Amino acid sequence: MRGSWTERHAAFLLVLPLVAYLLFFTGYPIFDSALLSFSKVTLSYGFGGLVGLRNYELLVADPFFWQTFVNTLLFVAAVVLADMALGLVLALALDRVSRAKSFFTTALMSPMILPAVVVGAIWEVIMAPYVGPLDFLTKALGFGNVGWLADPKLELFSLAVITIWQTAPFTFLLMLAGVQSIPPQLKEAAKVDGLSTSEAFQEVTLPMILPAFAVSFILALINSFRVFDVLFMVDQGGFNPANALLMYFSYDFAFIPGFQGVAMAGIMVIAVIATVFAMFFVSAIGLRDRLGLSSEGKNMWQGLKKRSKKVLKGLLSWAKIPSFNVPPSVSLWSSYVVLLAAAFMSLFPLAWAFVTSLNTSGVITSLLPSSIGLENYVAAIRQGAGYLASSLVVAPVVAVITMLVAAPAAYAIARYKVGGTKILAWNLYVYAIPSIVFLVPLYSLVSRVGLMNTWWALMLVYPIFTLPLAVWILVGFYNDVPREVDEAALIDGKSRIGAFFDVILPIIRPALAVVAFFSILASYSEFMFALTLGQTPYLFNFPPTGAETATVFVAIGVTFGAGHPINYAMLSAAGLLVSIPVIVASAVLQRYIIKGLWFGAVKG
Repeated sequence: MRGSWTERHAAFLLVLPLVAYLLFFTGYPIFDSALLSFSKVTLSYGFGGLVGLRNYELLVADPFFWQTFVNTLLFVAAVVLADMALGLVLALALDRVSRAKSFFTTALMSPMILPAVVVGAIWEVIMAPYVGPLDFLTKALGFGNVGWLADPKLELFSLAVITIWQTAPFTFLLMLAGVQSIPPQLKEAAKVDGLSTSEAFQEVTLPMILPAFAVSFILALINSFRVFDVLFMVDQGGFNPANALLMYFSYDFAFIPGFQGVAMAGIMVIAVIATVFAMFFVSAIGLRDRLGLSSEGKNMWQGLKKRSKKVLKGLLSWAKIPSFNVPPSVSLWSSYVVLLAAAFMSLFPLAWAFVTSLNTSGVITSLLPSSIGLENYVAAIRQGAGYLASSLVVAPVVAVITMLVAAPAAYAIARYKVGGTKILAWNLYVYAIPSIVFLVPLYSLVSRVGLMNTWWALMLVYPIFTLPLAVWILVGFYNDVPREVDEAALIDGKSRIGAFFDVILPIIRPALAVVAFFSILASYSEFMFALTLGQTPYLFNFPPTGAETATVFVAIGVTFGAGHPINYAMLSAAGLLVSIPVIVASAVLQRYIIKGLWFGAVKG
């Protein structure tokens, strides 16, 4: 048995489906996007002959490009700085308290799990003129009506606020994982040594959380750079150069005849910037340590700590924090105040959207509803049934595909070091690259093979967004399973593949639950490909026709009926209805989600 070809090449066979999928669905689109950026692009997004740097020359001559480029720099800087500050403060506060930790964690992470288009819809309601609570507040403070989403001077700021509301919880959870990894003995030693609050932070807390801080920073860069869905909602499906970002600029131009070449050049600019982020991410995460290939040992923290120790020491000496001490009682109560305020800010938009969704008076004209009922939910279910059906079918299927491909591949990578660090590095690179880099080639491919507006197209494409995180998380879980388990199975006569399926796979069932959740969340929340590859909602026929998903249904609430008032009650009902499946799943799997983030982003 063990001398057979299958046994000798077991590791290769386990990882083959992942490699084949990534080569075709990510390698080919990246190559094709790069080629098209140097060529004339046909109306069907095919190669029409090389034109050299002509597309790039047209790109840099376009004033919209430079405006969106500057917008993107300002937006990313604001979001990343806010995410890091909020994430660190909230993580330190939650680590300090002893009561209601589960409540605070649930409240603070609630914005993170919502589809981005739902977040856009909720904040459309919050920032709505005359009827939104922010408008009511500004008038009460004497500032009058503020056009949060209409004033060119405020649009980019408003977009940043909305994005921070959704992305800061992810940074908070990563920071929390780092804070909670600090050994209690170090904290006690700091007290015994008489270190002040500021000294303990500088000499104990900050050095220990530095790896988590670095990873959080790079992921915040990656996530803020690829914002698209919220901007689409804020701009109501149109292109507004006042607040447009590079992602939206390239997407909008990609589907205008005659501008595809310029759009492909813009997409490659995005790809190059994202590649730089990805290189930093791969370097910071410590792949050799992750896979146990480093002479420093298997702990991914060690390499990053050594590389950044000198930098940290220099920064602290340059910007020395004045020594101060906060009494324990003050620290405790201030932590509760911070957490309560953050929980309120996390939950209030959801609560307000719910109140708005109960308004049955038609188009809202006042702050509070004049009549209450469930009519908007009934209408949302009736109108959105086809969209919801597509999401509820596609998302679980994508999760199953993800587990079937990622579980054996991650095992081969973790146990047998297949490909060294190369496969895992490409995996992380794909995670860091914005989805628009893959969009045009895959759109062209799906059109040519006749899969437009079908579930099959989404099921084939969506693993691009689920496999990278799934493989990364599972490698962390496999590293936590003692090798003796594998060896015992082999001694008992099982093949390597048999040992994986019969022994290892049952042990990591919690990890599979984590992967299933994140896969469902990613595919259920995806918007760009559903908007582009779909043309109609599911028509309740067989074979299935119609691939517009629940996220597209929410977007329709602000993009259809241009020139007419938005029905905020209906929009709120649609957004909350679409969010129910992921809210329920996250509530059930909360502790697994946090553990998955720990294994997936921080722990080696």
